[in-house]
Amino acid sequence: MRRRAAGRFHAAALVLLSCVFLSGVALAQNAPPSGYTATLRWYHEQAKAGNPMAQFLLGIKYETGTDVPRDLALAAELFEQAARKGHKDAQFKLASMLEAGRGIAVDRDAAEALYRAAAFEDHAPAQYNMSLMLLSAARDEDALVEGLSWLIRAGRGGISLAEGLLEKWGETVSENVMARAGEFSELPLKPEPPVR
Repeated sequence: MRRRAAGRFHAAALVLLSCVFLSGVALAQNAPPSGYTATLRWYHEQAKAGNPMAQFLLGIKYETGTDVPRDLALAAELFEQAARKGHKDAQFKLASMLEAGRGIAVDRDAAEALYRAAAFEDHAPAQYNMSLMLLSAARDEDALVEGLSWLIRAGRGGISLAEGLLEKWGETVSENVMARAGEFSELPLKPEPPVR
């Protein structure tokens, strides 16, 4: 009898603690983080000092208008600064803005170059977007193979849209083209270091 009462008390205490914890989580999620102003200042300082991660994260804030006024031109500028330093997420974001003309003039060549840079760093969304650009401009079999190989890589990288699109392409191109694309997609993105 005592064990049951103790067990019920223990269970009731756990439920009460869970409720208190969950209400604290809900409050914490709705309230600004402590040191919020200092954090935002830190982002600005680090971005100005050339930190590519800070430039990228601050660019996201300006792109979405989160905690700062929305400013697509400033977001593109911040992404460009980080992209020049090889930040693959910034390369992808800037490429998508250049492709669509969001906050910056349309420049498909620059967008493709940035997608390509991020794609070679195994950035699956960049591989997907670049494959779409390449496939839409493909005029010969080699161009189709290259575009499809990036689409295959994007699918392996978790882009679910790539799988459905690959299936459709498989219905329209020859088996030889699909086989070559598969082989091409298996090549290493970076050259192997020499063996000593």
